[in-house]
Parts: sequence; structure tokens; C-alpha cells
Amino acid sequence: MEITQQDMIAIELRADEEAKSPFQAYVLWFFLGWLGAHRFYVGQGKTGLAMLILTLSMVGFPISFFWWLADSVRLGSLLEEERDLVRDRIAREALEARQLY
Repeated sequence: MEITQQDMIAIELRADEEAKSPFQAYVLWFFLGWLGAHRFYVGQGKTGLAMLILTLSMVGFPISFFWWLADSVRLGSLLEEERDLVRDRIAREALEARQLY
């Protein structure tokens, strides 16, 4: 079965509701980004943990600082990747629900 135009609109509306907030992600990045909080928020737990360990080790703090700066540019694409995952999950759920009927 194919996804109709109405299904796509419903999927996008639901993805808007369920996707992570860019505002919250950037606030986390600005205030707690050096601890990797923004990465935990967008579902990048492993890299968030790596950033946290680097920061707390103090030896890796300079690396974590430059990583934090790079994430100011990269955060938009991380949010888009997370939104794509949400959109795919919702589309799969819609197709599965349609097959049940």
C-alpha cells in the first residue's frame, strides 16, 4: 500500500509534535553543551557520554571545547536526523495500521 497525500500531511503534523525542539536543543548546547547535554537530548547518547567524559577528565577539556564549538554548526543536522527517524517511525506505524484493516 502507498502513503497518500493526506497520510503525508498527518505524518508531518505528528512529526512536528514529536520531534525535538530546536530552541531547547540550542539552549542546552549554549549552557550545558560542554557536558554534551544537547547530544543526549537529540538522541546521540554515546557521543554525549564521550563529551561528558572528556570534559570531566580535564585533560580532554580542550577537545571537548572545540567539539562544543563545532556542534554549534552541526546541531541543526543532528536535529534533522532525529526528525527523520521520528518521521520514518510514524510512517511505518501508519502503514502497519493500514495493513491491519
